[in-house]
Amino acid sequence: MDALELFLLRYDAIHVGLVDGLFAGLTDAQSRQQPHGVNSIAWLVWHFTRVQDAIVSRLVADAPQVLDAGDWNRALGLERRDVGPGMTREDVGALSARIDLAALRDYHRAVAGETRRTATALPPAAWGEVVPEARVRRVVDEDALLLEAGRWVGDFWAQGRSRGFLLLQVGVLHPYGHGFDGMVARGLLGVA
Repeated sequence: MDALELFLLRYDAIHVGLVDGLFAGLTDAQSRQQPHGVNSIAWLVWHFTRVQDAIVSRLVADAPQVLDAGDWNRALGLERRDVGPGMTREDVGALSARIDLAALRDYHRAVAGETRRTATALPPAAWGEVVPEARVRRVVDEDALLLEAGRWVGDFWAQGRSRGFLLLQVGVLHPYGHGFDGMVARGLLGVA
């Protein structure tokens, strides 16, 4: 098994099974709730999808974001460019209440498909190519990816990360973490 096969094995498990499982058996209202102050399932899926879209599209593939290419903000009922870090509990609640949940799931599928295509097309040598710090910072600013309170995330991305590292981080590790946050939210909602 090579790196791409391993990536796709874990990637598909997350972006099909895990995401579908987060919404399974929930009403729209439950998907939007912040039980005991934790992030809603709607926000969690929006957040890790936005991070993945921005980083894979702009820093791994050097292409437009799926958000823009598909006019997804209109479909989602949002007017945001950022990816979420630094949002307040009230901001999370407002986004959760407003977002179109069917469009969110469609946007997630579109981003997942594009990430899969990007990973498959990335030549083996490109996985180790470091994305220069200046490029990361320029993309973060040009695409308005981070709120001021979330600027630390840009520092993390700009630490001499390779394309392969970024692909693995935002395609597998980051969604896994937030997927488990979603399972906690489901438990707090009383849904197994």
